[in-house]
Amino acid sequence: MVLGIADFRVAPDPWISLTDDHEKARRLLEQTDGASFESTVRAYWEMTPETPRDLADHFTRSVLRGEARAEEWLDTQFKRTALNSLTHPVLDLGCGTGDLLAVLARRGVPAIGIDVAFRWLVQARRRPALTGGAQRLVCCNAEALPFPSGSFSVVSALNMLEHCQQPRIAIREAMRVVIDDGTVRLRTVNRYSVLPEPHVNIWGVGFLPRSLADRYVRWRSGQRYLHHRLLSAAELRRTLRDAGFTSVRVTAATVLPHEVERVPARWRWIVRAYDGIRRTRLLGGVVALVAPVLDASGSRARVSLSTEPVSV
Repeated sequence: MVLGIADFRVAPDPWISLTDDHEKARRLLEQTDGASFESTVRAYWEMTPETPRDLADHFTRSVLRGEARAEEWLDTQFKRTALNSLTHPVLDLGCGTGDLLAVLARRGVPAIGIDVAFRWLVQARRRPALTGGAQRLVCCNAEALPFPSGSFSVVSALNMLEHCQQPRIAIREAMRVVIDDGTVRLRTVNRYSVLPEPHVNIWGVGFLPRSLADRYVRWRSGQRYLHHRLLSAAELRRTLRDAGFTSVRVTAATVLPHEVERVPARWRWIVRAYDGIRRTRLLGGVVALVAPVLDASGSRARVSLSTEPVSV
């Protein structure tokens, strides 16, 4: 237990060592004792001067809008009554600062959030919906979940899978901890998107062999590209099936209301047209090949035991 949070990591966050992660979280809490969630988030980026100020401001705005985004996504995935009838908790992989957990807490849905970044979890505790302990936070690797098999009704992952160095192992772990008839629900960036890679804002990264991606990004911008591994629609579908999930669906992601609002008014008809096309049976599969973001789901089939007599 570190600062009241269980840390079961078997490997550190690739961006920072275990010791530095704990120390940064400790300094953040000391500097923001009694502060609000928003003040804590702003303080975190102020103590991270290596991040350019405009980028830090962008990250801050994104975190503060996170609950609204998570609520929109959740409503595309489940009916509210379905969530309240779950027999086991929800597991949110890569919960970050706890946006989806906060939404689930307000709806009375039991959930556990895990993240490899300890410093995100101490910020998540400052969200008003999470301060009462309704949700639990665990620091661990998605590739090595410290939970018994069959512990969760739903495993969710919003914009997490592309940060895993071993996404296939993470998906197998999701399969292990979900119950029979349980589901996995994912949203992730598409490797073959027609738009620039959002983490570095450079076009064409995913179309290169992965061994050349870092060299290309350094040439274009001076940034490194060592800790992202985007999957294509075909790779994601295959990964879910190889893990044992059935009823696998990989589609171009639903366009959420906040995403439409970010587009200038005169161009919103294009976004709405795209959203309509991606829903069609004829063109939906083609759109998924190059969509910026993918939605994916799969179910764990119930194992039925035969009652027929066995001849010896």
